Amino acid sequence: MNKQMTKMMVMAVLAIGLMASAATAQIKGGGFGPVGPYTGIETAVGSVDLLSQIHYGDTFVTNSFGEWESYHLTVSLNYSTSQFIPNSFIVTGGTWSLVVVRDNQYAGTLYGEVQAGSVNLIANNSGDIVSKQVQINLRSTGALGVFQGKGNENISGVYNATTDLRSKETTG
Repeated sequence: MNKQMTKMMVMAVLAIGLMASAATAQIKGGGFGPVGPYTGIETAVGSVDLLSQIHYGDTFVTNSFGEWESYHLTVSLNYSTSQFIPNSFIVTGGTWSLVVVRDNQYAGTLYGEVQAGSVNLIANNSGDIVSKQVQINLRSTGALGVFQGKGNENISGVYNATTDLRSKETTG
């Protein structure tokens, strides 16, 4: 793995951890344990509207397991395929939800919108596209469970993950 990819992976882990920390901080007296990296899969590549040149519904389902808490993040995003930068696309929107489980019981869900970001296709030394890197800004628009009514609309974070296009495995 090259230096740039390593840096991106470290930033992804930190960004998701910060988002989960912010969500947890909204709960009075709620403790927070460290969260490991998110792993999962790209469940749907979505579809392209040829008229608008928008790719709709690229969906990722990832999980992170800590000692006392686990997080289950689903992200669905849309991006434009009409840019002039090869293998780089501008994210135009989407949605996300983060389910939090504490002590093996459902604690709550945060959900919101994808505000901006990018999708980059990464080639190997032979020029073959082998992975997809997604970096998007997330903003909470609501919550359920223990998060409900806690002013969650001010929570935002960055989702940064890489998908191996052969296996569809996603990490970040």
